Amino acid sequence: MLAVVNAATKRAGDEDNDGNEDEYEEFPRFDEGEDDSKPADVDPEYTTPRNDAWLADIDFSVIKGNVRPVGSGICENAKCDGTDNDQCFETCGNMATAEDIYGCPQERTWSLTFDDGPSEFTHELLDILDSLDIKATFCVMGAHVKKFPEIVKRAYESGHQIASHTYSHPHLMSLTNEEIVYEIRATEEAIQNAIGIKPAYIRPPYGEADQRVKTLLKQMGYKILMWNVDPTDYNVHMLANGPDLIQHSFQKVIEEKNSNLNVHSDYGFISLQHDLYQVSIQQVPNIVRALRSGNYTMLTSAACLGDVEPHVRTSGRLEAVVPPVHSHAKEVAKPSKVADSSSMIKAFPGPSLVQNFPSPSVIEQQTTMKAAETPSDLSKIKNKIGKTVFKSDASRLVGSLALWMITLWSTLA
Repeated sequence: MLAVVNAATKRAGDEDNDGNEDEYEEFPRFDEGEDDSKPADVDPEYTTPRNDAWLADIDFSVIKGNVRPVGSGICENAKCDGTDNDQCFETCGNMATAEDIYGCPQERTWSLTFDDGPSEFTHELLDILDSLDIKATFCVMGAHVKKFPEIVKRAYESGHQIASHTYSHPHLMSLTNEEIVYEIRATEEAIQNAIGIKPAYIRPPYGEADQRVKTLLKQMGYKILMWNVDPTDYNVHMLANGPDLIQHSFQKVIEEKNSNLNVHSDYGFISLQHDLYQVSIQQVPNIVRALRSGNYTMLTSAACLGDVEPHVRTSGRLEAVVPPVHSHAKEVAKPSKVADSSSMIKAFPGPSLVQNFPSPSVIEQQTTMKAAETPSDLSKIKNKIGKTVFKSDASRLVGSLALWMITLWSTLA
């Protein structure tokens, strides 16, 4: 699958074919080494919560296959990219299926995706995306969602897609069936607590998922989201010219209109970056500028696929969730407990001569409008409000005119 990963998985001190030592070291894996080998900017506690109730709705009888050890990525006849001696990521057995999503189907479409967050740098990324009016997809880790729930909430409310990336970023093929379920359900719980939805898409850590893992993920209702552009930003931050390499990776695909990771020969692209790394985040304006110069439209992964259900509600109803779209910097003012008449005039249709306090019927209709669940319901309620307010205001206007005439008559008399 990932032909370029062979170079990416080298460690410092490894020699290239020319005898020179590599100048970089791969960023430590989340599941390797002691705590001091993990990123300093994230919670070192990656113990995945376990709840046996999460196993109740899984039919394990249809899950076939064995646990696989984490390997070197050199796999004989594993069919990761169609060769006899394949360069898989790390664990052999990973195989692309027709249902897996690697790219956008339409020409000149591109989805920016960011893995492993949220982190302390994600707000900076959201500021950049907001300023450029770009929507992206965030494949979040449950452990990080628990630490930064407000960042996930901001991303969701800004119109970005939230996808799962498991709780602790393990090699899923090396876990038991039950352990995989714990990883997914714990992440769902963290996301639900943050924004009240469950993601419909999942990106397996390291891009690793064999048939056993995929059967489990699909049984839990997930669409498997991969990628066909990888600038390897998890390595280049160790390089002196790292930012240039990130930009070059995108520019190469734009110019060639293809990628060596394009498993399904898609016309559009889904790129992989990480919002753990500030150097990668700071390249986003340059990346967007290059994509726009190439006449690419940037969308969330679900949007580029024409999928209107990137998330599902956690109430048990599988219905589309359209997150409210507004800038994080522009908070919506909360209405005061007692609204004055001028604010009510602006909020509702009707004559501009409304005076004093709003009538109880107007306040009741305002509450009803806020409770509307669909645009069609809202439209009907607005029409009803317009008629109600007009009738109410008209009668009050007539009363005011009558009082004015009586006062004028008594004065003249």
